[in-house]
Amino acid sequence: MKNYKKYIFDLDYTLLIPDWSKEDDFLRRNIPLEEQEEFFKQKQLILNKYELEFPKYDFKTLSDYFKSYGFSVSEEVIKGWMIHNGKTIKDKVVDGVIELFDYLKTNNKDIVILTSWFSGTQIPRLKRTSLYEYIDKIVAGEDAMKPDLESFELAIGDTNKEDCIMIGDSIKSDKMGALNAGIDYYIVDDEHSIRDLLNMIISNKNQQKKSYFIKKY
Repeated sequence: MKNYKKYIFDLDYTLLIPDWSKEDDFLRRNIPLEEQEEFFKQKQLILNKYELEFPKYDFKTLSDYFKSYGFSVSEEVIKGWMIHNGKTIKDKVVDGVIELFDYLKTNNKDIVILTSWFSGTQIPRLKRTSLYEYIDKIVAGEDAMKPDLESFELAIGDTNKEDCIMIGDSIKSDKMGALNAGIDYYIVDDEHSIRDLLNMIISNKNQQKKSYFIKKY
């Protein structure tokens, strides 16, 4: 593995495994009762369609989009929903994440979070799981959504593309987005993937040290 300078991470199912069981509690209190059954049937489908049609998440645009399907979801409800999720989602930190972040920061690497969801939900979760202190930059759904090129360009910033790698669990959003942006990628496909990545990075550094001493002496 190359010696990258910037590590760009997806959040959900890459670094954190979320428990969404309380997500709908707020919506049940704020959406008309007569709309709820149909709303909860269609909610995820509507969000999926939104992500295909729009480059970023916006409270007003998402509210209008829900209304176009006949659901009374105001901007205020969406904002409250995001805050509620940030407070109530219970996350399990994926095995190896803390050790990986410790190692990267000790070695002066940049850590970027690239997530397609609202920062109002994601930042409190990062803080609660003690990951926030490691992070140099967050690119969230209000900025641009994966796999849109703009989202990756925001994450890459001024760093050379060859010095960046995307780490995530989605072939479409993470792998294809990274390829389109011209950077390397690493797919998280099981609970051991992050620890495996850490081991590869450490092994690569040790190999470089070994090569250095061989060349010098």
